[in-house]
Amino acid sequence: MVRPRRFTWLDALIAACAAGGLTASTLYHAQLRTSTYAASDFKTLYASVWCFVHRMDAYSVANLKQVFVANNVEQPATWWGHAPVYPWPTLAVLSPFAGIGLVPAAYLLTILSGVLMAVAITGLMRYAADYFDLGPFWRILIAPLCTIGPLFAFGMGMANVSVATCAFCFMAFVLRNSGTPWSRGVSLWLPGTALALAFLLKPHLAVWVGIAMLLLPERASRAVVIRCAAVVGGFTAATAAFLAATGTLGLQTHSYLAMLAEETSTGASMNATSREVLPVASQITSLQSILGFWIGNPTVRVSLSCAALLGLGFLVLRQTRRVDSERGAMLAVSAWCTLGMLATYHRAHDAVLLLLVVPWVVDRIRRAPQAWPAWAVVVLYGAMSLSAQFPDVERWVAGLPTYSLAGFLLLRQVGLADLLLLLVLLIAMTKERAHVRSQAMAVAEAHDDLHAAA
Repeated sequence: MVRPRRFTWLDALIAACAAGGLTASTLYHAQLRTSTYAASDFKTLYASVWCFVHRMDAYSVANLKQVFVANNVEQPATWWGHAPVYPWPTLAVLSPFAGIGLVPAAYLLTILSGVLMAVAITGLMRYAADYFDLGPFWRILIAPLCTIGPLFAFGMGMANVSVATCAFCFMAFVLRNSGTPWSRGVSLWLPGTALALAFLLKPHLAVWVGIAMLLLPERASRAVVIRCAAVVGGFTAATAAFLAATGTLGLQTHSYLAMLAEETSTGASMNATSREVLPVASQITSLQSILGFWIGNPTVRVSLSCAALLGLGFLVLRQTRRVDSERGAMLAVSAWCTLGMLATYHRAHDAVLLLLVVPWVVDRIRRAPQAWPAWAVVVLYGAMSLSAQFPDVERWVAGLPTYSLAGFLLLRQVGLADLLLLLVLLIAMTKERAHVRSQAMAVAEAHDDLHAAA
């Protein structure tokens, strides 16, 4: 039962301080014109959006270079790994940014990402108060736990749209049961639209939240996903119609597919067998990448990856269909997001999405500090963002044989941590269900005793 919404102002204040502090520190020393790191992801995306709006090939590196030059912004030392990888519906939803210069747009996106995450963290804190009965002290822990991780800071520093995408996903989940029964149909459009915006910004990240909510054994979640599909479908159709009317639909679609083929080819940075030495916050997380360290044959690698993912997906699906509590729902959605990090191409900073599980972690530690699953989640998420100093890792890897266990652990650290995290979440879902069942049995026995005494 949802409790009265007490201390909402405190949750909002703490969330704003946490997200605002990170946003301010990100922008304080940012040299957006001269630094090749600051907002580097958004710079490429902005250039692609600008070309899209002006009916030019949005996936041509030559065109992107012209946008960088026109905005007097330093280009990457090499365009390897800096390809425009977002589909044209994403470019369409971000098209208003093309009305201002690249540098102001980067500032604006970073600030908007911080504001959205502050709203999302407030939502997580209120959700924890309403459904987990967390008091102010325990809820306050949620905000710093969401913002202190290097992955969040890295996503903000690169101005990657994953931060805003994750914020919209959090909103979609925590708002799915909002509103009174008579207004539920109208109020579900808010989380539905939030999920749709997440999907349009970064579809391969948000889709796993949609899948999880669709499979939860509750009507409200399915209704949110249906509304999300309606918004995404309508926007994509309208964009396609506009592109067709301007004669650029074929150009943008063909260029996008050609760019993807090139970026995933052998030797490219998005290829599953890539041995590019990266800071841990930029490592690839997919299961294909884990297997690609050892298996070069694409047929064997894809076959084994699909078989393993189908097996893991079946386990998650079975647990999802058995969800019988709000804690179980949060674990189920988090498990699907973790599986999604393994199933599709992701960089480690996309794991900000996994912060959805933080309220459960805080609640579990409060209720049973001696239990290991919550602590294991903390350690494994930390392993996805922390490592030795990057120069040290580069030096260690340089002296290792091509196939070595040490090299495998160093270059696939994030993916391995994500895989282990998924297994821990599956165990936690089993334990949570058993706990709910034991509570129900205890209540039933107490009721029987009272009935017998009467």
